[in-house]
Amino acid sequence: MTKQHNQTAKQPQIHPRPFKQRLLKLGLFCGFLILFIFLQANLDSRTAENRKPWHSDFTIAAFEPNGSFLALPYSYVQQHSLAKTTFLAKQPEGSKQKNDNDTFSYKVVQQTAQQQLIQTSLRTSRSITVATYQATASTVTPIKSTAYTVEQISIAAVLALISVLILQFLYRLLRRRTSHQQAN
Repeated sequence: MTKQHNQTAKQPQIHPRPFKQRLLKLGLFCGFLILFIFLQANLDSRTAENRKPWHSDFTIAAFEPNGSFLALPYSYVQQHSLAKTTFLAKQPEGSKQKNDNDTFSYKVVQQTAQQQLIQTSLRTSRSITVATYQATASTVTPIKSTAYTVEQISIAAVLALISVLILQFLYRLLRRRTSHQQAN
C-alpha cells in the first residue's frame, strides 16, 4: 500500500481548470465569433452609396397575377422585361424552396399606395444573402445587400480564438503585476 502511495505522489500534480473559467472562455469565444461574422458581413455590405457591385445572390420576388411569386436574381431582373408580373406583393410575406436545398423568403417592411420596401433572404448551403429594395409595380431599386458566408465563419473563428488568447494573456499579466505589487 505504501508503494502505491509513493507512486502516485511522484506523478505530477495536474490541477484541472475550474469549470467557470472554461465556460467563460467558451462564452467569450462564441461572443467574439458572432461579433466577427457580423462585422465581416457588414464591411462587405453593398449599398447604392458605397457603389460596390451587388451580391450575386441578391434575389428579387416577382409576383404573378394569381399571387404566386418567382425568386429571381437581381441581375436577371435588370436584363429582362417581365410580362404579366409585378414587384408589389399581395401578401405581407412568403417563402418557398428554390433548387431543392435553397430557401427564399420575402417580407414587406413598409408599404404605401404605390410602392413597398421589401426584404428578401436567400439561404443556400454556402451562404445567406439578405437584400432590401424599393419596389413599384414595374421597377426595383436596390437599397442594400448583405451576405453571410461559410468562409466568414472560419475567418471569424480564427479571430475569436486570437481575441480570447489575447484576453487570457492580458488577464494573466495583470494578475502577476497585482500580486507582485502586493508582495512589495
